[in-house]
Amino acid sequence: MMKNKRNKPFCMLMLWLALCSSITSCTTWQDETIESSYIMPTWPDPEYKFVRNDESSVNTLECELLKEPADIVYHLFMKEARISSVVQQERMNEYFKQGVYGKAPFDEIATSTVHRVDRERILAVFQQLFDESRALSGYGYPRPADIRNTKAQMGKGGYLGYNIGDENLAFVNAKGVAVAEVYNEMIRGSIYLDKILNVHLNPELYSDQQLLKDQAASNLVNGHNYTELEHHWDLAYGYYQYWLPIVQKNERSALKGSRIKLYNAFAAGRLAMTEYRFDEMRTCLHTIRQELSKVVAVHAIQLLSGEVTNANLHEDISNALVFLSRAYGAVFSLQFAVNTEGKPLYTFDEVQTLLDALTQNPGLWDKQRLEGDSTTPGSIAYTVAQIKQRIK
Repeated sequence: MMKNKRNKPFCMLMLWLALCSSITSCTTWQDETIESSYIMPTWPDPEYKFVRNDESSVNTLECELLKEPADIVYHLFMKEARISSVVQQERMNEYFKQGVYGKAPFDEIATSTVHRVDRERILAVFQQLFDESRALSGYGYPRPADIRNTKAQMGKGGYLGYNIGDENLAFVNAKGVAVAEVYNEMIRGSIYLDKILNVHLNPELYSDQQLLKDQAASNLVNGHNYTELEHHWDLAYGYYQYWLPIVQKNERSALKGSRIKLYNAFAAGRLAMTEYRFDEMRTCLHTIRQELSKVVAVHAIQLLSGEVTNANLHEDISNALVFLSRAYGAVFSLQFAVNTEGKPLYTFDEVQTLLDALTQNPGLWDKQRLEGDSTTPGSIAYTVAQIKQRIK
């Protein structure tokens, strides 16, 4: 009996070790559902890394060169209304129209075949934002600071906050639209999204017989380590990095699974192209176009009616203006997404109708209208309902 008692702790220890071993050896696969208070992040496979002759065949430098001047315009000039002099105006124009390393935002807005017809109208919207930002900066006044230091109120543009020295300042026009935030979202749509879906992942490219022959023969672009099709795909992936934060932000709710789905489609499609499995490549292309278009719609809906916007709207309308302005820009970007047939989710005119309704009369200051039901044009609920109808 004493011998059995002495062995009991040893047996219990061995049982405990066996249980631990069985638990730690479990593997989580991509599509499994785990009931747990903490879910380990799922890592995609395969990796987006491709090599030819021991050197990378992926080059996305263009994306970074284009984003830099677009960001400078936002951060240095528009966000804090810093276009009060001719010198500042010229510097901003230089970044926007000439860029930093030969890649200028002005040249790359709405360049796809499907949206080129509206390019002049889209550029006019950008110019209107710049004009309003100049006005908020006090451009043309003897004492620009007197204008810039004006506090915003319904019907009068100015800064949002308690005083001009606040951190994270935002400047809104008379309609309550924070023009810098609209600009930022419009850049995301009219350049990055258009480049992804309508330029570099244009389905016509991946059915072009000459391009497919060049891919099969590994005919490289002169002076580079990639084929023309590979470079198109890689640039789409590079520009997608500027939409990735949106996907990550919403991946535990409205966009659950989208991050992995998009990554795997990009990586698997590129691999299929390299191995001449062109039907599989086109399947991945379709997945990217549809899933990313859903991301664009969800992004607009979340900015319009998400918890953060709602909380600020109920507390004080002025606190919600920045989020509603981002929503305004996100709605504008819907025209660059595609529907299930591969056509634009919205036309320029359809988007403009939604935006005109949102900013009618007092504009975004009109809390009563914004909180109206889904039958009230210009309400948040109405706008969200219209978007949801397009993505059914």
